Amino acid sequence: MGKISTYSTTTPSLTDKVIGTDINSDNATKNFTLSSILALKEISLVSVLTGIDNTNQAPISTNAPLQVKFGGAQNTISDPVMLNALGNITFNQAGLFLFNGYANFERQGNGGVAVILFRALINGVQAGPTKGVELSGTGLMFPYELTLPIQVNAGDILTWEIMRDSSGTNDGGLYTHTNSGGWSNVPSADVNIYKLG
Repeated sequence: MGKISTYSTTTPSLTDKVIGTDINSDNATKNFTLSSILALKEISLVSVLTGIDNTNQAPISTNAPLQVKFGGAQNTISDPVMLNALGNITFNQAGLFLFNGYANFERQGNGGVAVILFRALINGVQAGPTKGVELSGTGLMFPYELTLPIQVNAGDILTWEIMRDSSGTNDGGLYTHTNSGGWSNVPSADVNIYKLG
């Protein structure tokens, strides 16, 4: 084979070819398309945790954080992820996970505007920015869904908190909503976690 020199660069396409060795063909030198090389990397997405909470979750006063719960405890140390009844999500395996969470923000009374903040914490330290919703009237539901990839180490603990900020009225939280049409009720919060591999 001749010596490979430095050539001009260009943006590759999936039909472009690279040179390689085919070990299944007596180590013969062959061309491989970029699309065939990329197809070798299979990414699986496996559901490892689903939690649903159907209880109202409301802070007791302004500026008092409340940890969000996602239903009862499930899974064990032998599973990739486990959840306890307080809402602690413990990753038992390192890797890349996909987090999908849902919260049903609502308020039940009082006048004025309620300002409800929420945040994620990993190992007790805030991860990412504080987010918030404003609810200007009672009986309003504000559904919020968040999907994001997270890279974790074994033993990392993910938690979520909500807080009624004192810039607004002392009202609001995560509430379940009872439905009359035969469908399941709207939970106050739920979580789905998938492992990418």
